[in-house]
Amino acid sequence: MKRWVALLLMLSLSLGAFADKKKKDAVPQELDEVRNEEFDYAFMEGVRNKIIGNFNEALSWFGNCLKILPKSPVAQYEIADLLTMAEKYTEALEFVRGAVAGNPDNIWYKVLLANVLQKKAMIEDACNVYAEIIEEYPDREEFYLIEAALYASIEKWQKAIEVYDKYEAHFGVTEPASIEKIRLYTRLENSKKASAELLKLIRKFPERSEYLSLLAELYFNYDQDKKGLQILNRLLKAEPDNGFVHFYLADYYRDKKQFEEADKHTQAALVSDKLDNNFKIQYLLRLILNADTTLVTEEQLDAYMAILMEKYSDDLAVRALHSDFLRKDNKLQEAKKELEYILSRDKNNYLIWEELLLLYNDLQDTATMYARSLEAIQYFPEQPLPYALAGMKLMMDGDFEGALPFLEEGLELSGDNQPMRSQFYSFLGDCYYALDRAETAFLMYEEVLKINPNDALVLNNYAYYLALRKENLSKAEQMSAQAVKLDPNNATALDTYAWVLYVRGNYSQARFYMKLCLEKVTEPSGVYFDHYGDILYKYGSKSEAWDMWKKALELGLDDEEALEILKQKVETGILPE
Repeated sequence: MKRWVALLLMLSLSLGAFADKKKKDAVPQELDEVRNEEFDYAFMEGVRNKIIGNFNEALSWFGNCLKILPKSPVAQYEIADLLTMAEKYTEALEFVRGAVAGNPDNIWYKVLLANVLQKKAMIEDACNVYAEIIEEYPDREEFYLIEAALYASIEKWQKAIEVYDKYEAHFGVTEPASIEKIRLYTRLENSKKASAELLKLIRKFPERSEYLSLLAELYFNYDQDKKGLQILNRLLKAEPDNGFVHFYLADYYRDKKQFEEADKHTQAALVSDKLDNNFKIQYLLRLILNADTTLVTEEQLDAYMAILMEKYSDDLAVRALHSDFLRKDNKLQEAKKELEYILSRDKNNYLIWEELLLLYNDLQDTATMYARSLEAIQYFPEQPLPYALAGMKLMMDGDFEGALPFLEEGLELSGDNQPMRSQFYSFLGDCYYALDRAETAFLMYEEVLKINPNDALVLNNYAYYLALRKENLSKAEQMSAQAVKLDPNNATALDTYAWVLYVRGNYSQARFYMKLCLEKVTEPSGVYFDHYGDILYKYGSKSEAWDMWKKALELGLDDEEALEILKQKVETGILPE
C-alpha cells in the first residue's frame, strides 16, 4: 500500500508540473477540447509509465503527444529525458533542443540540454548553456560551479577562472571557489595570482592558520624558500605547538637533507594536541612507504612510534599502527597482543579482525584462529575471509564434511572478488576429493583455472589426482609441466610431473625429473623415495629401486594402504602390478 501511495504521489506531482508546463509552453496551434483531452491522457500515461519504469511504453505515449501537438516542448523534454537515461544522446539532443526552442524560459529544459551536450563531450557548448542560465538566474550558485568545473575538465583553466570571478563578484570571497582558483592558477604556473588568492582567504579568515601554511607551501613550490620559511616561523612564534606547521617544516628540511631539523619538527608535531592523531598516523605511514629510504631511518620511525604510544596509548588507531610496527619488526606475538587489546575495546572494526585472524595463521595457532573466526562471523557475517580460515582449519583436522558449509557460504559471499573466489574453489576441490567426490572436485579446480590459469598449486594437485586415477593423462601432463615451469625449484611439482610421466609410461623422463626432485627437496619424504623406486624399477634399475624403497620405509608413509604395499616391495624386491 505504501508503494502505491508513493507512486500516486509522484504521479500527482508530475501532472502538477505538467499543468504548469502547459501554461508556460509556447503552443503553435490551438487544440479543440477533444484533442486537448487526448493530449492530457497520453501525457498522463507517459508520466505513469515513466514512474513505474516502463520506459519504452512511456516513450510511446509521449510520442502520441507529439502526434497531437508536434512541437510540444513538454513532450519533447520528456522524450529527451528518457533517451538520456537510455544513453541515446544524439537523439536526445534533437528533442531537448526542440523543447528549449519552444520554451526558452524554462530553466530545466536548458539544464537537460547542457547535460546532454556534456554527455556528447560538447563541453564548451554545455558551458555556453550554463552561462545563459546564470545570466537569467544569477542567484543559483550551483550553475557557476558546474560551468567552471566543466571548463577545468577540458583544461580551459583561464575560462574556469573567469567563471569563478563572476561567482565571487556575486557571492563574495568563499573558501571553495578561492581554493579552486588557487589550483587553477597553479596549473597556469602563475604563482603571483595564486598567492593573491590565498591572501584574500587569509584576510577573510585570519583565524585559519592553515591558509598561511598553504601560502608557505606555494612559495616553496616556486623556489621562494625564504618567504615560505618566514611565514611558517611567524606562525610557530604565535603557535609553538601547531603540529600542522611542524610537519610542513619537517617535510621542507627532509627534502633539503637537513635531517636533524626534520627530526626535531617531526617529534614536535607528534606531541601536538592541536593536531588530530589520524593525521599523525597518515604522516608516519607516508614516511614508511616513501620510496626514498634515505629520508628517515628505521630507528627514527621506531622512536616516532614510541612517542605516540607514550602519549596516546588509549587511542585505538595509535595501537593499530603500533601493531603494524611490531609486525614490521617481526614481533608477531607482541603484535597479536596489540590487536587483541583493540578488539577487547572495540569489536566492530573488521580490518582489525582480519589482521588478527591472519596473524594467528602466521603464528600457526590454528585452534585460536578457528575460535576467533567463528566469533568474527558473528559480528561480520557478510565477510568471506573468516569462513575461509574456519574451513581451512577443519580441513587441516581432516573434517572435510564440516569444512564444506563454511567454504560454500564463503564462496557465496565472495561476489566479484576473483582471488577470493579462486581460493574458495581450490579449498572446495580439495575437500570434495578427500570425500571421494572426484568429479565435483575437478569441476572446482576448473573454476580456479578459469580465474587464474597459472595457479601452480591447483595445476599440480589436479594433475596428480588425474594421474592417480589414470584419467585424462594428456591434460595431467600438460598441467603438471605448467606447474614446473611456474616453479621449477618446487620438489612437489617435480615429483608430480615425474609421476605423471611414469603413469604415461615415459620412464626415462620420469627418472630424470624424480632425480631432480630429490636434489631440490629440503625435507626428505618417504613418498618421493617410494615414487623414485617405482620409476627405477620400470626403468630397469631394480637394485636401485629396492634401495629407494628401503629409504622410503625408513621415512614412513602416512597412507596405511600405501605403506603395506611398500613393505611388500621391500620384502620381495618386486613392484606389484
